[in-house]
Amino acid sequence: MILKLVFQPINNEEVNLPVHYNRPLQGLFYNLMGKIMPDYHDDGTVIENKKLKLFTFSRIYPLDSFKVVNKRMKFYGPFVVYFASPMREILNAIYESIEKEETFRIEKNYFILEKSEILVNEFEDSLLVKTLSPITTYSTIILPNGNRYTHYFSPYSTDFKKLVEDNLKRKANAMNLELDEEKFSIEPYGITEKNEKLLFYKGIIIKGWTGYFKLVGNKKLIELAINSGLGAKNAQGFGMVIPADEKNTNNIELNDENIAYL
Repeated sequence: MILKLVFQPINNEEVNLPVHYNRPLQGLFYNLMGKIMPDYHDDGTVIENKKLKLFTFSRIYPLDSFKVVNKRMKFYGPFVVYFASPMREILNAIYESIEKEETFRIEKNYFILEKSEILVNEFEDSLLVKTLSPITTYSTIILPNGNRYTHYFSPYSTDFKKLVEDNLKRKANAMNLELDEEKFSIEPYGITEKNEKLLFYKGIIIKGWTGYFKLVGNKKLIELAINSGLGAKNAQGFGMVIPADEKNTNNIELNDENIAYL
């Protein structure tokens, strides 16, 4: 399920965030989650001896204009952020916490919750989606000198598509989904070089892709893609998608003009 949150800065103060705010925004959600599920940050969901964090979240979408000054994103007024998870326990933990809290903090910015809404969608075996945060897929190798090299894949490459599919099926395994078939494919829809985005997370540059993608396959896998994210690093704020006809609170399109990248 997807939780849509609209926050309003206290006293209508200016919001001042780093452009690369994934980590402090992730911290907000872990803090909310931890009040009900304190162990999930460390334990996650274990499958094949790997820990999966089965949630994702979007970029921040100001409802008014913003500016970027010295790698800081500044704006006034409310903003929208989306959170999704296929695990009802996680959604319930977040929802219960936001209902009890009076104020919320991201870095040194304090907010009140103006509105919360659970989005419910019907899924078919073919769906056009748009990203709310960049989708990233990659492969890391160890060079002869011992350094690590990470190669990020284009959405037009077969590696990108296979990694997205394999990752989604691993999540389905973790969720014990019963699938009559495991058919799933992802195709970029009008993606160009301008859709390539760079973000820093814990000092590491991560390359991802925004825009529209066509998902075809098992309805349960498509629903899981919406609720858990596509590709890697979902719990760090990558790979969130929604059906392409979703609008935000002010009924304007959610696109790269409403958010900041570097």
